[in-house]
Amino acid sequence: MLPLFQVLFTAAMLAYAGYWRRRQSKRRSETWDDIVAKLRPNDWGYEGVAHKYLYSEQVDATPEDIWTRISGAKGLWAMYMNAPVLVQLADYASEYGDGTQVPEELLEGIRTDAFHIRMCVLVALAQHVFARSSVAARVSAHRATVAYTAMLARMTTAFQEHSTLLFPKFLAAM
Repeated sequence: MLPLFQVLFTAAMLAYAGYWRRRQSKRRSETWDDIVAKLRPNDWGYEGVAHKYLYSEQVDATPEDIWTRISGAKGLWAMYMNAPVLVQLADYASEYGDGTQVPEELLEGIRTDAFHIRMCVLVALAQHVFARSSVAARVSAHRATVAYTAMLARMTTAFQEHSTLLFPKFLAAM
């Protein structure tokens, strides 16, 4: 029984490694337009929450009215889906920018923001579904919105300073 388990485990690991490698090569071959096409449309009210959201990390809404301004779960899900796509845009800018090297600290900060956004969104959605009080979900939605705003501000800085050729395309995509 143990040898059979070892063979099945090894086969599963090899299959996953092949899948992961194929997915990574496909991701590397995507163009700017392919990546931007994955972004969720900005029809969930984000502009009304953050003042100058591409250039500032300031959120101009309280936790109480964040939920209605971002269209509730729709806005949270858009943030969840956009976070890894924004990381992919930053990686693309780093690789195909105008020659200046994007600092690894900045890219790592963007990746951390994306992870934080996704965790806050999952917590907010779980609290919205399972909690009797919506206060906890609103606070978590506010955290996700603040993290999303910080991520967009970092990305704007990265594009302005290190990928000036792609900066107009970034603004058009946002």
